Amino acid sequence: MYCDRCGTAFNSGSQYCTSCGKQLMAAAPAAVPMGRTAPVARAAGDGRVGRNINIVAGFWLANGILRLMGVAWWMMFRRLVFDGGWPFGNWEPGIRSLVWGGMFSTGVFLTLFGVVHLVLAWGLYERQPWARVLGIVVACLALIRIPFGTALGIYTLWVLAPESSGREYAEMAGVGGRVNTARYSA
Repeated sequence: MYCDRCGTAFNSGSQYCTSCGKQLMAAAPAAVPMGRTAPVARAAGDGRVGRNINIVAGFWLANGILRLMGVAWWMMFRRLVFDGGWPFGNWEPGIRSLVWGGMFSTGVFLTLFGVVHLVLAWGLYERQPWARVLGIVVACLALIRIPFGTALGIYTLWVLAPESSGREYAEMAGVGGRVNTARYSA
């Protein structure tokens, strides 16, 4: 069978497409003999992850690209100012090297986070089992970057943090067996 949204093949027991996250089919209720009550089945989730995972991944991809573009501008500014360029090229060696080193270290730190954002976006697009945990950690760190990082962090936590989202994401990622999501939920 194939997904009607993206055309990816899936097994008959799958509830979500592993490529686009679309809910494939609702499970048919089991017949209950007369006089008995049906056990309450707990769904894998409310569909929050399936509806929002590609949007979250897209935002993290855009955030990573913009972060790396900002680092490129930061390094070009550093070279212009501290490598003999316009008016700051004649500073004392001690102050100049201290400021240059600080700018370089900041650029390396920001590059690291840009790469982590790109890896997170890839992991969420590909439904990697580790991407949910990385998304929660990075979203918590992003909360301190007011206003856009805070908004992205809140949105990511709203999608990925609940326990029901953990079950739904595990199902989408194809993780077999029972997954203990209680320690990762908010």
